[in-house]
Amino acid sequence: MRIIRFADCPPAPWKNGAGSTRELWRLEDADGMLARISVAEITGNQPFSSFPGIDRIILQLDGPAMVLSLAGKDHHIATPFAFPGEAQVSCHLSGSGVAHDLNLMVRRDRFVPRMELETSVAGEALDPGATAFLMLASAQLVLPGIPVERGDLILPGAKAPILDRQVPLVRMELRHK
Repeated sequence: MRIIRFADCPPAPWKNGAGSTRELWRLEDADGMLARISVAEITGNQPFSSFPGIDRIILQLDGPAMVLSLAGKDHHIATPFAFPGEAQVSCHLSGSGVAHDLNLMVRRDRFVPRMELETSVAGEALDPGATAFLMLASAQLVLPGIPVERGDLILPGAKAPILDRQVPLVRMELRHK
């Protein structure tokens, strides 16, 4: 098991320079990115970067409600939302403040992504078949001897961790094509 601390991931500008993101995890090959998990900061009305050949799933984590405009339709991001990375997408917030969204991006020719909200069961192991879990609870969670904070990424590994209490999580999976 591996924990990637949100606080240890510095913000970096988006590819188009319109916002910033914290890359939590990345998988690459000689041709570039295969998969990436990141948390973006949305500060107003801004276009998303284009990622040809990439499939994306996003989920709003906090802040004023996000609305994505895609192909002439508005989409509210209260549940995981999938779209092609090359699509022209703009985002606007329904109020003032800062919003954060979780991004799972995969190279379309290699992986099929999956993202879902779930609630862990105290005393049961996280599913070892998942690629990663993002901690959503605001209170600290303790895996055996390891504290986990809100926004930290849990990579289960060969032995799945057992949670000390029931908490909301985002489960992400990558299936090979």
